[in-house]
Amino acid sequence: MNATLIIFATIALLIVIIVCVYIYNLTKLKTYKSRIDGSSKVIIDELEERFQLILKTKPMVNKITKKEIDFYNELEKIKKSSISSYELDTKINSAIDTIKVINNDYKKLSEKKEFKEILRKFDESDTKITAAKSFYNKNNNLLINYTKKIVPKLIAKVNKIKIQPLYETVELFDEDMKVIDE
Repeated sequence: MNATLIIFATIALLIVIIVCVYIYNLTKLKTYKSRIDGSSKVIIDELEERFQLILKTKPMVNKITKKEIDFYNELEKIKKSSISSYELDTKINSAIDTIKVINNDYKKLSEKKEFKEILRKFDESDTKITAAKSFYNKNNNLLINYTKKIVPKLIAKVNKIKIQPLYETVELFDEDMKVIDE
């Protein structure tokens, strides 16, 4: 009877340990994933905000410069197509840089209160998006490194937790690491 009790106690203890390890690892994986998803949403929201701010500058820039600036039309076409947030971010940053150059070239534009406010919002948005990208990449690196261990990798596969590319290196990301469950 004692041997049977010891075997059952050992099996029960092993099951409890396995369940605890599973829960611990799954919680850690889901925490990283949640942080990545949250910062990704902030990035997308800020990109949308920046896009809307750029569109607000169009009538002012066209009026002061008396020119139709091409990047506005190009940006509107790009927004309607399905491109990654990384590519959209690159295009938006390029447009903002162009707007700042135009601001420096046209004194009347830089004197407009509304235009100054938009430029201030660009800077504020830049701070938010930079912080979100940093948080995204930090947690994504933690997830990538954590899933290099055998147990977390298996738990990630079972729960279909996918590794995302680092934000700034989307095009350079190794496709073999993109999805754990493949």
